[in-house]
Amino acid sequence: MRRRIAISALLLHLSPAAAAAQAAGGARLDTPSGFPVPRFVSLKDEETNCRIGPSFDHPVKFVFKRAGAPVMVIAESVDHWRKIKDPDGDACWVHQTTLKGQSHVLVIADTALHRRPDASARTTAMLGRGVLARLIKRRNGWVLVAADDIRGWSDETKVWGGAIVAESP
Repeated sequence: MRRRIAISALLLHLSPAAAAAQAAGGARLDTPSGFPVPRFVSLKDEETNCRIGPSFDHPVKFVFKRAGAPVMVIAESVDHWRKIKDPDGDACWVHQTTLKGQSHVLVIADTALHRRPDASARTTAMLGRGVLARLIKRRNGWVLVAADDIRGWSDETKVWGGAIVAESP
């Protein structure tokens, strides 16, 4: 019994790194999954039920209908539920099995794609608002994305899921 209490106390204690991250407004590191919060992930399925609370007993608030769409994990429960936020700021709960590591970004403002991660680099294409683009990599405020056969660098502020909030699982 004493050992269980000690382990529980240890789980509730924030590491110095976690405390520093929280104090600085950064990601929480003391989560049930061990992954930082907030962080971006993607929806795994074509339809994802988003509930008003963290259990299958809670009613569905709405249904996401876009596999790969990026969402931000903003909280976690110990029983495998994730509170997520979409680009419109709506929040709800989904089971962790409906999520995967981030694979896409959503264009939130028309954006030019550049040959290099540099605003003065040649523009290779334009992507319009609402386009779901595959995330290839990030570099210094830029994201390399692909949509169909179009590929290029976008300013991370033009896409939801572009800025690193925390590393995804």
